[in-house]
Amino acid sequence: MCSDIDGTLLNAKRDIAPETAAAINKLPQDFPIILASSRMPSAMYYLQEKIGRLGSPIISYNGGLVLDGKGNKLYSQTVSLDFLETVIQHQQDYDYNISTYCTDTWRTAKSDYWTLREIRSTRVEPVYTPLNEHIAVLKAIDEQPHKIMCMGSPRALDSLIALLREKHGNEAHFYRSKDVYVEITPKNIDKSSALATLIDKNYGLELSDVIAFGDNFNDTTMIKNVGLGVAVANAAQEVKDVADYVSEYTNKEHAVAKAIEKFLI
Repeated sequence: MCSDIDGTLLNAKRDIAPETAAAINKLPQDFPIILASSRMPSAMYYLQEKIGRLGSPIISYNGGLVLDGKGNKLYSQTVSLDFLETVIQHQQDYDYNISTYCTDTWRTAKSDYWTLREIRSTRVEPVYTPLNEHIAVLKAIDEQPHKIMCMGSPRALDSLIALLREKHGNEAHFYRSKDVYVEITPKNIDKSSALATLIDKNYGLELSDVIAFGDNFNDTTMIKNVGLGVAVANAAQEVKDVADYVSEYTNKEHAVAKAIEKFLI
């Protein structure tokens, strides 16, 4: 089983509902459950713990980073520092938050509205790094971002995307869950290919052996390609269109728990 997190597995409080934990606990302990998200690894471990699967492999950054149960990298794709430099230069003319995520470290310049919001959502604290030092810090540790997230006004982010496409072409993928967020990840990644790599190496399984749950555009290929793709009721229409089953329940109504009861138990 593979599940997206936000908007799918979590409830209205952005947490694991008791109903969901109870349904998962009915499954055998050796039944593989993989979390796949745009989140960083540290923002997923506490959720693994709540469903009794701490130490399981994870798919982070929408497939940009795949870790096995011991935290070893099975797959890793990043965005270049030249690309990040373009983002930082653009930000000087606007006022928006730039956050980078490298392996399992979140860096941002200061504590602002957006930073505090992310801390509440993910339960992870950032490493505060001034923007004018950001590139040098990453060069010193030989790291590049698995994800760049920019949070601010829609006008600023529209301008940023236009500039990046003009200057860097198809180097990266831009995902906007809301008009005030843009998540930037390497171009040729998705949850489906990451999941296929992971389950082949770890379990000797194929996508046809998987039931997967999702709600948003970054879940589309995964829902389409697995053996049983389930869209929650609050899913985007694009996800519902490729799903094998569309739940009548939303994430706030424990859609994943009810589907586990229906299909697995």
